[in-house]
Amino acid sequence: MPELDTTAWYAFGVPLYLALVAVEAALGRRRRVRVFNIPETISNLTAGLGTLLIGLFVGPYVLRAWDFVCANAAPYRWPPHGAWRLPAALVLADFCYYAYHRAGHRFAVFWAIHGIHHQHEHQNSSVAFRLEWLADPYAALFFGLMPLAGVDSTTGFAAIALLSLYTLTAHAPTLARRTFGFLITPAIHGAHHSRDARYAESNYGAMLGVWDRLFGTWREPPPGDVLRADLPSISRTHNGVSAQWGLVLELLRELRAAPSLRAAWSRLTARPTIASAPSPLREEREIDSATLRYAVAQFCALSALALWVLWFRADRGLSVPVVATTTVLAGFWAIGELLDGAPRAARNESWRLAGSIAVSAWLVPRAPFAAAWLAGTSLVGLFALSNHALAERPLRGSERP
Repeated sequence: MPELDTTAWYAFGVPLYLALVAVEAALGRRRRVRVFNIPETISNLTAGLGTLLIGLFVGPYVLRAWDFVCANAAPYRWPPHGAWRLPAALVLADFCYYAYHRAGHRFAVFWAIHGIHHQHEHQNSSVAFRLEWLADPYAALFFGLMPLAGVDSTTGFAAIALLSLYTLTAHAPTLARRTFGFLITPAIHGAHHSRDARYAESNYGAMLGVWDRLFGTWREPPPGDVLRADLPSISRTHNGVSAQWGLVLELLRELRAAPSLRAAWSRLTARPTIASAPSPLREEREIDSATLRYAVAQFCALSALALWVLWFRADRGLSVPVVATTTVLAGFWAIGELLDGAPRAARNESWRLAGSIAVSAWLVPRAPFAAAWLAGTSLVGLFALSNHALAERPLRGSERP
């Protein structure tokens, strides 16, 4: 298995992210404002952890492609030393992000991927972790400018990692700050994420507002402005796994109905259609406390296994990360079904737990600690299922994401 480098930039930053979440929650509690919604936060974190786990396998090839382009297509290679290199790469990465982000809102084919990042109802730092698993192919169209400009992969990914860290804070309204005329702040980015029509198609920057100002997409909310909700919600599900392909499937259905190839191409390149969800998203208050407690406990258990895979992957070969990642993502999907109240969600979860116990038996000679953790948390889950009827709600077929 190749060296797993790109994921390390983010996987080892998870403690910093958790610290930010703790600070945000503490500030909210101090101000008597509830910042995090349990089902939505689980969905957001599911998307982010899934991205890191998938990056475990995709990342090495992204690095190889970066190095190949830099070595063979860049007309100029940056010097190997110089204090200016990282700041310059950061500015270039920020421009690439602006182009990538704006394209994600301009073209239906890209919105089908990027739109998952906007499938939320509450703004907080967990939304920054609501990442798109299918984004790499189209992100390469824009971030490919960096290796073409001669930026080496180490400097480039360091810049992108710093940019990602900054965007975490830009999603946290409790960390309000001034723009100083050129910075993206939680107020600026919060307006972009809002359903307020005044801020549609604006504020695409990650860190620097210079690109929005240069290209006419800067919209700064005035002090004391209250964001409206006059655009439809596109939240479909609390399931952070199935949400990854929900908008893609919707677009594919539209393409299948197109009368010609030209019409299909026009649909792909048209502006996205922001349509309301077919049914209201299940509110947290509609989910019984036993289901919520169970979902939180199992999500934490699976997240711990995911972090073990990410942090201690080097000596495990290929089979252990593949099996563990599949197990974690299956668990995240089953938990999302429970939170949505999907039909047969509890039955599916019991089968998932039974399968996890079988996986733990396979893991015993390869990773005893992980095997014990997976078996123990799965057995506890089966015990909880046998003692509590987790609530479901009937869903019509059209309500599925």
